[in-house]
Amino acid sequence: MSNRVRFLNLSLGSAKKCPVCGWTCREFRKVEYPYKPAISLVCPSCRSYERHRFAYLVLKNKIADYARETLHIAPERCIKPWLQSNSRIYLSVDLLSKSAMVHMDITDLGFADNSFSLVWCSHVLEHIENDRQAMSEVYRVLKPNGLAVIQVPIYGQKTYEDSAIQSPEERLKHFYQDDHVRRCGLDIVQRLQNVGFKVNVIELSKLRDNHISKYGLDEPSTREIFLCSKH
Repeated sequence: MSNRVRFLNLSLGSAKKCPVCGWTCREFRKVEYPYKPAISLVCPSCRSYERHRFAYLVLKNKIADYARETLHIAPERCIKPWLQSNSRIYLSVDLLSKSAMVHMDITDLGFADNSFSLVWCSHVLEHIENDRQAMSEVYRVLKPNGLAVIQVPIYGQKTYEDSAIQSPEERLKHFYQDDHVRRCGLDIVQRLQNVGFKVNVIELSKLRDNHISKYGLDEPSTREIFLCSKH
């Protein structure tokens, strides 16, 4: 089946909806990764995953209060237009991605202290060996009373990492992705607090069941959003 035919087939009906782009459909596109514990639901229109739709839903009416100066780390194409439309100043950074406006290492951000009122960092820290330094840099460039939106895949209570695991094959086996360096646990809250953040955890379970189903949000590793503030 061609991609166009598959897209048209999925688009028949309105049982499901992507809140990010407004696309309605019969069902989301299902993507299976060999080592991950669940099938991912992807919007065929904007390519948002569960984590993007979850964050958009819970923050769509709040983000404009913070997005005066926005730093978008490892920018996702489905989220970028929304953040840009709410921001007076928008800048995206990534170490290598061509979609980023500036190439920069999250462990060495080339910005002055207190530069951004909003930092968006989704599914980045699990790729960074020195995640404490990355968190410290996000804390440093965030303005007092600003907001850092942090998401990582969560697998249980305690983070699992082993610096001896280096090969892509072994990382895939242990961390479920060949460019991940850990499986994050809910103890990420403590890690974020250790660099100075006050952390508020938004849980998927607080949303209504019919919203979770309609918007395709229920992926086991993306049921938390960490809202981090600096005072």
